Amino acid sequence: MITQPNPHLEARPAKPDVQKRPHIHLPGRPHLRPGAQGTHTTNIALACFQLLIGYEWLLAGGDKILLGAFPAQLGGMLLTLVNGGHLVGFFTAILQGLVAPNAVFFGYLIELGETFAGLGLMAAGLVTLLRPLVGHYLSGTSATLFAYGDRLIERLAPLAAIGAGLLGVSYFFLDGLPGPWFVPSIAFGGSIDTGLFLAAASVILVVGQLMQRHQSR
Repeated sequence: MITQPNPHLEARPAKPDVQKRPHIHLPGRPHLRPGAQGTHTTNIALACFQLLIGYEWLLAGGDKILLGAFPAQLGGMLLTLVNGGHLVGFFTAILQGLVAPNAVFFGYLIELGETFAGLGLMAAGLVTLLRPLVGHYLSGTSATLFAYGDRLIERLAPLAAIGAGLLGVSYFFLDGLPGPWFVPSIAFGGSIDTGLFLAAASVILVVGQLMQRHQSR
């Protein structure tokens, strides 16, 4: 028995056997999201700021270490400041009751703290600048070691900035609170306190590093 083909039924062409190719992520070529260019520029600015502030702290700590006599001379310097009578009351009590009796210990702590704070901030800045180049020029073990070092410095850099901020605040109180803040007679002189500037800069670095870590997740 021969059946006639049904003209209403059209032959459907066979679907080609197309295999989906998996997406391959190329290292060093991240997918750019909206606003990524602005984030990259912000990271570079933060890294340059870290290098600048880190250099200042490294220079301050390195000078004290090379001097060699800072811990031994710190006690006399503190007594002179306390006897001057221009320090804040609670800060004077801290110096007399805690710091001055252990001046040598705090002397070593200050010079080493400044040095390591500077090294930590500078290392964080360098890693931030070198991070975009890793995907293009490093691979294998070198890239893995850089990633481990990057994570370590990312966690230590805020601690270095916090320590630098505390040192800056202490130097601000050592200089005595300015009064009044605006003095027209010294309009052409320096008006900003170095300790206050370094403390504020360190706080900015901490906030910037936390925001950078949040955006990278």
